[in-house]
Amino acid sequence: MAIKNVAFARESMLRRLYTINFIDAFIAGVTTVLIPLLMLERGIDVVTIGLVFAAAPLAKIVIRLAGAAIADSLGDRIIYVASSVSDFLLSITYLVSSTATGFAAGKLLDGARESLIWSAIRPSLMAAAPEKRHFILADLLSGRLVYNAFGSLAVGILFVFGGYDLPLLAIAVLSIYAVFSSLRMKNIHKAETHVRASDFSPFGRSQRFYETAGAFTIGSILYVVSVYMVLPLYFYMKGFSLGEIGLFYAGYYLINGSVLHIISRHKVGTMIAAVAGTATYCLGLSGVVLAPHALIPVFFLIMASGDAGLAILWEEINYSVTKSSRKRATDLAVILIPSQIGVMIASGAAGIAIATIGFAPIFALLALSEIIFSAWCVRLSRMKG
Repeated sequence: MAIKNVAFARESMLRRLYTINFIDAFIAGVTTVLIPLLMLERGIDVVTIGLVFAAAPLAKIVIRLAGAAIADSLGDRIIYVASSVSDFLLSITYLVSSTATGFAAGKLLDGARESLIWSAIRPSLMAAAPEKRHFILADLLSGRLVYNAFGSLAVGILFVFGGYDLPLLAIAVLSIYAVFSSLRMKNIHKAETHVRASDFSPFGRSQRFYETAGAFTIGSILYVVSVYMVLPLYFYMKGFSLGEIGLFYAGYYLINGSVLHIISRHKVGTMIAAVAGTATYCLGLSGVVLAPHALIPVFFLIMASGDAGLAILWEEINYSVTKSSRKRATDLAVILIPSQIGVMIASGAAGIAIATIGFAPIFALLALSEIIFSAWCVRLSRMKG
């Protein structure tokens, strides 16, 4: 009976965790499509948009380190509460913003939201289901992608009935529910020891740690900037409406999440995921740039299939570098510092690049970076220790 009670309690906590995960991912799906176009609608130029988007990685560096320390020392419940509160605050901030400064404040909150949820959710799941090894992280990501799709799809529908304001009001309502759901949670993950200042030091780490940080940096700099800023602007300037872009992203997330779930369950090898994922992703990206207008959405969806292979590589090296760590949240926060610095710089540079030389060079560098990332992941998969 005691064993059944423990199992029931764990399942109950996991359901609440999945609910919070769903709401956060839904909100991310909404803001990914909505915010770049809302900024254009409110008279902010492309160069300034890039500078505003650089605010999010800055928040991610600081907040993720703090959130990881709290999760590893006090537990993860407080992190989910803070993340849900950030969801509410960012929706209100975006709703009333009409200047670059206002949107920068929103992006800081957006970065805080993302950092908080990710500083806790991976360690929570690894603590709750250690027997499922790394594919539970792939399941987490595939589930979030499906939830992202719901958010992207909702943007177009809500926009028809209430313009740009209604999606943001919907976020505010959902985030209030998430706050109350978070308050009902118990700690799932908590480290056995207190976090020390030395835990945040990048020095004295293993070769795998440094190489994983390098792979994450190469793989995320242009990928994050493109998904969250460059591609929505590109589609909009190609003449697609907000509703159409929302549908594109909904399809992208659904295909990405579905393919990711399938290949994680079938335990596709690293080399196959790297070659097939990179080739498919680059093929789709080339079509987005070069194909006739009517075929651009088709190639965008082809990109999604390749992206799933890249995501498997990301989660595999993520798991490998932290599987024996007693402070997973803190180690993950430290390992991602270089990538967040890179995204911050690339966000500011991307706006200038779009205004001066156009989109094509950015997409070419994105393809090259993902090729290097895949090759590096293959190397890491063969590394001992």
